[in-house]
Amino acid sequence: MRPGLLRLAVCVLLLALGIALGAGPLQHSNSQRDRELASQKAELARRQHRIASLGAGVSFANAFGAAAGPALTKSVLAGRSVTVVTLPGADPDTVAKLRAAVEAAQGKITGQVDLAAPMARASSRQLVEALTSQMLTQAPDVSVPADASGYERFGALLARAIGTGPSGQPAQAAYDATAVGIMSGLQSANLVKASQAITARAGLALVVTGPEAPTTAAAADNAVPVTLLEALGQELPTVVVGPTGAAGERGVIGSLRGSPAATKVLSTVDSSETAIGQVAGVLALAARAGGTVGQYGAVHAADGPIPGAPAPAKP
Repeated sequence: MRPGLLRLAVCVLLLALGIALGAGPLQHSNSQRDRELASQKAELARRQHRIASLGAGVSFANAFGAAAGPALTKSVLAGRSVTVVTLPGADPDTVAKLRAAVEAAQGKITGQVDLAAPMARASSRQLVEALTSQMLTQAPDVSVPADASGYERFGALLARAIGTGPSGQPAQAAYDATAVGIMSGLQSANLVKASQAITARAGLALVVTGPEAPTTAAAADNAVPVTLLEALGQELPTVVVGPTGAAGERGVIGSLRGSPAATKVLSTVDSSETAIGQVAGVLALAARAGGTVGQYGAVHAADGPIPGAPAPAKP
């Protein structure tokens, strides 16, 4: 009898313990889990709603840009010529849309120069130093400071090859022997490629950048295009456009906007992957032709979304 009574007592104790756990800590644990799960679901729903709202905003901006763009840019580049310059990584579809927008504004594209991949990396320094020193002797009308770096000389030489001068006047000039010699030298060194043959030197340059660098370490190479573009902008009215990400701290546009020297001579436009960004690029070219330098777009753009629009209020 005693073993049976002992087993019965153990069963009763276990049953009581199970009831106590079910009504106490375990029930509390399940309730906490349910609350946490509900909170996570609510947060996910909020994020999905935010993503949908951002997507709707982008769609609206694109629709507005496509609808209003032709009216906003009509004839603003009439009588102007533009050379397109692409940096490594520039999206070909965006480049094509920007070219079409320039032509729709009655601007004439006189050529397209694509910088080769080495020109986005500091590893090209020795080649650029040696080549540009030699090329300066063959371009006597290109003047650079005695302590100019190879990338600064590259920018000045490129400006002479594709552009008419710091004032952008005349609006177009002959693609002369000096310009031909500079482009031949740069192409022979595989530093640039003329994807559209240059027919004349232009009064404006439109530079198209690629996306932001994938890492902070890789973004250190942005110093190369920044130096080159500063020199280009000093010798030719230039607008630099790029995707939204390029305006961040790892992007070329973000790096340019962080350089006081660059913002004095270069206009920048972000969000070039959108229709409104492409409209802003054309309007920035027109403003630059009139002597106005500005920073436009959706991200850290000091002068507003487009030329003529109010600048964002400072926080």
